[in-house]
Parts: sequence; structure tokens; C-alpha cells
Amino acid sequence: MAKEGQTFDQWLHGAKVAAEQLSDQQRAILHATFQFLQHNNGDYSSSRIAGYFLLHCNVELKVAQIARLVGISARSAFRHGKLSARQVVQQIQHRFSGRPYGKLLPRHAGSIAEFLFTHPDATRDELLDFIGHVWNFRVSKVALWEFLKKYGLDRASLEESHQTASREEGERVTAQVLDVRMPGGVVPTVPAKFFLPIPSMPGPSCCGPKCNLGSPRHESALPTTTVRSIGVF
Repeated sequence: MAKEGQTFDQWLHGAKVAAEQLSDQQRAILHATFQFLQHNNGDYSSSRIAGYFLLHCNVELKVAQIARLVGISARSAFRHGKLSARQVVQQIQHRFSGRPYGKLLPRHAGSIAEFLFTHPDATRDELLDFIGHVWNFRVSKVALWEFLKKYGLDRASLEESHQTASREEGERVTAQVLDVRMPGGVVPTVPAKFFLPIPSMPGPSCCGPKCNLGSPRHESALPTTTVRSIGVF
């Protein structure tokens, strides 16, 4: 970032830009940018304009070098490179009109979701600090709540998703356990059609402890009386 009383070569050296490797065209563009920043004392609006200009004028410098030249982080410079000129002007107007708040866009949802999943106990203020550090703007708590609710990142939605995921994981594990038959486990139930049908005629039955069907001892068998049937003719 250009400072008061700083020379052009010192500005390049502070940004780790080798002056001897610059072409005449690159040197002219950077010198004009340096004069612009010096004239405006490197304030917010001039830094934003200069950064946007260097990112889109094909000066053939790395994003990190441009970020150091205008005094912003490499992450912010990379983000600013994706904005349109109109969006840059709107952000500058918001700053001058006393509106330090930015606007959360759909492209911010991924990074916020990653932060919430890696910091499940983070407070709302910690999330606001994360947004301010990453995107260099702040949002109101109401706007943040509406954004989280819209994309299912609020506390209630996250807890519900965790419970659903845990329940589905439990059901999946239970199904896997039931499908695997370990050796020595419960024998599967044999279907009824495997057995012979039950006879319709009742067989001999006995009651009491003295009954012993099929005993090999002849003495224990009851005597049988043979009665001759005399037919009547």
C-alpha cells in the first residue's frame, strides 16, 4: 500500500515486486497507480478502485502482488476480482453512506456451512467475526438469521439434520447386522412345508409314568388276550 513520503521503488519493494523485471508498459501502469494512491492517501475507495483496475488491466502480476500493492489480503483481492465494476461502486457507496453492512450472497453459503460444521459450538458473534474477516464486511443479525434460515444453516435445521443423519446411520448399521449370519448364531426358522403332514388317525397314547412304548423288555409289556371272533351265519 502506498504510504505518504514513500517512493515508487520502495512501494514496489514493499509489495515484493521486482522492479528490474517489469516491462515498460507494466512500469507505466504501476507508476500511474502509485500516483493515484498517493494523491488520495490510499483511502478505502482509492484502494478498491486501484485494486479492481490492476486486477482487470492485464498488468500480468500475481493476485498476491496486487493485494500487497493496494494494501489488502490476497483472499480479498481474489474475491474482488470476481465482482463487477458496479458492485465495487455499490460497496464504496455503502461505506460513504454510513452503511458498513454488506449483503450475503448464495456464493457465501458454502464457506459459512463449512465454518458451522467445523465449529458446531460457535456463537452468532463468532460467525459474524468470521464473515467480517473473510469477506471484509459485516451483516446485521437479522440479515444473518434470514440467510441461515433460507439455506437450512440455522441451529434448529442443523440439529434436525444431525438427528436425521444419526437415525439413518443407525438403521443402516442395524440392517447390515441382520444381513450378516455369524457362525454359531441363531438358526433360521424352518418353513412349515418342510415337515410331513400330521396324520389324521390318532395313534396309541398313554398316560402315567409306567407307559413305555417300544421297551426292549418283554416282561414290562402288558399281556395280550386274543379273542376269536365267531361270525354268525
